[in-house]
Amino acid sequence: MKVSGRAAIIVITAVAALAVAAGFYTAELWRNDVDYGNVSIDTASGLIEDNPDMVLLDVRTTTEYSEGHIKDAVNIPVDTLETRLDELSQDDEILVYCRTGNRSSTAVNILEENGFTKLYHMHEGISVWIEQGYPVIQ
Repeated sequence: MKVSGRAAIIVITAVAALAVAAGFYTAELWRNDVDYGNVSIDTASGLIEDNPDMVLLDVRTTTEYSEGHIKDAVNIPVDTLETRLDELSQDDEILVYCRTGNRSSTAVNILEENGFTKLYHMHEGISVWIEQGYPVIQ
């Protein structure tokens, strides 16, 4: 089957347009933090509100946790996480946070290395959560 030059240009243009549209769509998903991975404070708040079964994992020290944490958060300090993995389920969606995002980043890596895949990382930490006026309990 012979394709004319004009038909080839139309096909190439259509394929290019679809590729560009797919790129914009993928970039939009990333900007809106729709997928697992790093999430903003606002997105984390929405996730918590929309998914009451999600596990909120605070990986700060017990002292930091007692000074204020997100309601219903479970405290497993990052230093003890590897020995306490049996307290978590790989089937659960888990939102991980710490004070500034450093320890929670380490915790996410530990969880991923142990087969957890449904992970949200509140990478700005609870310090920004508090700065933005979101509630904590003691």
